[in-house]
Amino acid sequence: MLSFLSLSAVVAATGMATFHGKEVRHSRRIDSLEINVHVNGIRGKSTVTRMIGGVLREAGKTTIAKTTGTFACVIDSDGGEHPIRRTGPANINEQYRFLAEWLDGTEALVVECMAVKPKYQALCQDVILRSPVTVLTNVRLDHQEDMGDTLEEIAASLCTTVPQNGLVITGERDPKLVRIIRRHCEARNSRLVVAQESELSRSLCTEFDYRQFEENVAVVLAVAEALGINAETAARGMLAAAPDPGTTRIAHVRDVQDGPFYWVPMFAVNDWESTTRVFHDVVDADLPSCRKVVALNNRADRTDRAAMFVDLVAQDLASDIDRVVLYGEIQDAVRQKLLNAGVDDGMIVTTSDLDGEQGVDGRDLVKRARAGFEGQDVAIFGMVNIHTDHVTAMERYIGALAPERSDATAA
Repeated sequence: MLSFLSLSAVVAATGMATFHGKEVRHSRRIDSLEINVHVNGIRGKSTVTRMIGGVLREAGKTTIAKTTGTFACVIDSDGGEHPIRRTGPANINEQYRFLAEWLDGTEALVVECMAVKPKYQALCQDVILRSPVTVLTNVRLDHQEDMGDTLEEIAASLCTTVPQNGLVITGERDPKLVRIIRRHCEARNSRLVVAQESELSRSLCTEFDYRQFEENVAVVLAVAEALGINAETAARGMLAAAPDPGTTRIAHVRDVQDGPFYWVPMFAVNDWESTTRVFHDVVDADLPSCRKVVALNNRADRTDRAAMFVDLVAQDLASDIDRVVLYGEIQDAVRQKLLNAGVDDGMIVTTSDLDGEQGVDGRDLVKRARAGFEGQDVAIFGMVNIHTDHVTAMERYIGALAPERSDATAA
């Protein structure tokens, strides 16, 4: 019995010593940083993370950035991208491994928050990253199952990454939401900066080779100013930063068999406000005369998101589009909800009958969206979720046609 207890004590002591050693090394890495920025919010996190990284590199700082959205990757000090390979669902312990591998000799760190649940967001901030500077890009209706049903509740959830005695910079300008953010900042003795629209933030948007949101630019300019980096350097760094693969890009697809069409994948834009804004921006600026097809790609494990997009289409898009085509799962249920919401039956097309024993053909899925519009310009807007067999097949088919990328909007 004594031997067992002695062995248990040794094992426990060894475990504690190992944990202590890892913690000491982790703290040493974090404390060695000159600049440490944690990027949270609903929309634009990956884009803003990339732009801040570009600004810091342009300012001469040895910088490591990490995004975790549609395309999780590490961006090294030369701007090179290193995809993160995961064997299972994303886990915040990934942050420890990433920091251990990449922080040697690094002056500046910019990390996109990879947690959704508030308690894990707090863990990322207070325990792992310990960033003195937090960016809150904006507050939008998304992830309601984890962050709250209202904008006010979501704003409070995002504030779990407010640092103690630090700085918070936000692109959110809604006064009632700013008041919530300010209250949380005051509770943790942190200063709040609300990034304001300016002539520079507006004019820079036209300089990108993709369509950029002014609020994203304003946030990055505010971060640069807070870090003592002049606006000219910040502008060069932002423009040099590569856009996130999740950015909405307009592709002119030249299909010699079935005729050309435009493909506009908006899967990374999944809150109501941003979706309608991106859709109308793209249509007004680039595709005003096209037949407009909204492709709703749904998953059975994301019924709340499916329901939101049904309401979004019925209330904000139905009068501006020619067709709604359904992909992925739960098509019958979504079709019925669209009908109940007042969308005309003749506008709704399903694709579940195209599934075969050998899978589904991407060309057939695209043809179903375009049927009846032969000889006309057609734009297909992909929405809701990206990770389904249907979208994978469509992307493979479209990619094989080597589409011309013409313009893009940062999500």
